[in-house]
Amino acid sequence: METGTLYTTSLQRSRSSILPHLTFPAHQPDNAVLVETLLDRRADGDVAEAETVVEQLAAAPADDRLVIRDIWLLRLRALLAQAHSDEAAYPDYRDRYRDMARTLGFEGHIAWAEEMP
Repeated sequence: METGTLYTTSLQRSRSSILPHLTFPAHQPDNAVLVETLLDRRADGDVAEAETVVEQLAAAPADDRLVIRDIWLLRLRALLAQAHSDEAAYPDYRDRYRDMARTLGFEGHIAWAEEMP
């Protein structure tokens, strides 16, 4: 089996087994890894599936004070806008993500936000 096929099969199995469970706040990084992997790979349906994950995350019940979800959502929405070449939405989400990362002092997010063109 070729490496690409093995990777695709592995990702499909992982997606189908974990996707229903990735709506809880503790799984924000898991959601991000899945979305970023889908957007990096860009196989048929990957961008749509990434959108579904982000929509599920946004719709999941959460404490209004849970800023970690909000910062992940801004990052993921920026990445989706970039994937769609949305020249209006991308800089808006990116800049809001940068501002939130700086305001909260989240060093990892600050670094990631600064890497976004």
